[in-house]
Amino acid sequence: MTVTVVETEVVTNGINGHHAVNGISAEAAAGRNPRFSLPDTTPRSSKTSMVIGGVRIYVYGLDDLPPTPAGTVISDVGVLFLAHNRTRTYRVTEGIAHELLHRYRTDGRQKNMGLIAVTMDMRNHGEREISPDANRTWSVGNERHAIDLLSLIDGGVYDFKLVMDYLPMYLPQFGRLHNVMAGVSLGGHTAWRLSTLVAPGTVAGYTMVVGCPNLTSLLVGRLGVTQEQLEGTDDDTRLDLVEYDRLEKLLDDQQKRRWPRALAEQVRQQDRQIAGSFPADTPLLLCNGAQDDLVPARYTAAWAKARGVLPTDDVIRKPTVAGQDPKPPLIDLLIQDNTGHSCTKEMVARIAVWLGDLFASP
Repeated sequence: MTVTVVETEVVTNGINGHHAVNGISAEAAAGRNPRFSLPDTTPRSSKTSMVIGGVRIYVYGLDDLPPTPAGTVISDVGVLFLAHNRTRTYRVTEGIAHELLHRYRTDGRQKNMGLIAVTMDMRNHGEREISPDANRTWSVGNERHAIDLLSLIDGGVYDFKLVMDYLPMYLPQFGRLHNVMAGVSLGGHTAWRLSTLVAPGTVAGYTMVVGCPNLTSLLVGRLGVTQEQLEGTDDDTRLDLVEYDRLEKLLDDQQKRRWPRALAEQVRQQDRQIAGSFPADTPLLLCNGAQDDLVPARYTAAWAKARGVLPTDDVIRKPTVAGQDPKPPLIDLLIQDNTGHSCTKEMVARIAVWLGDLFASP
């Protein structure tokens, strides 16, 4: 049996989720690369449940680290935080954690430290679900979709920051925790937003899969506002630069309710921080699908281009060998061809190589 990890956000029946026709996934029906499924052959890492600040988290690989004498402090450990996508649960990122930890331990390279992974149910998901309707979209009558979505993202940011702040106290056997933040779709949006809240140096690396650095542009586009309507605006990936007074003149009454001024101002402030103040020296891996209609890759590509980074569609990146190969790029952008709104097995393999590069011994 293969454990299928579902992490797409295709809008179906009012909820973002992946549907199948006659047992065939939507990716397969469209001829797209399939989403990641955890192979039977991947060894499962240990799983430990903890509660921090009222949030239940799951820690993977803690018992798989090399044993140390009682009372001994291990100097360093990497902690990979994983945020799942909308309408799913921590089980999605659990599968990814098992695969990444296995690859990290077995890629043949010496590392500066061991690696564990942490995930949780996002707010209003899994055991934390309170209102299923709040996870629905405009298309099925949730007029507060944008407010619900963005408050969910901000709540996730605070949850992950809380756990990052307090996890060292729950794991006193480690001298220092090196945090890495990763997320898929909703989790990718959350990872982008986390960068605006944490202090410099808190996060050693970020990886966002089918996430978006500019949610103003994404959601105003979904609202139905076109670039043609915004005369004089050349870049639909930076609609955060458009003042609400100007945008409001183009909106009908329903659109104004869906995108109120207070929400727009808060979101555009975060978008501007990501555009102008993302930590310049922090390694970053970005993965998007070339045929993703839900969160188009052009938003991420524009953010990367502003930093002189162009995308690649080469899904294979060999592990860097210290002393032999050039250093890996600080910002790496993969836009995988024939791929929609999915975290594919190739993306997971790319993340594994990136993690190995991040913590490889010199």
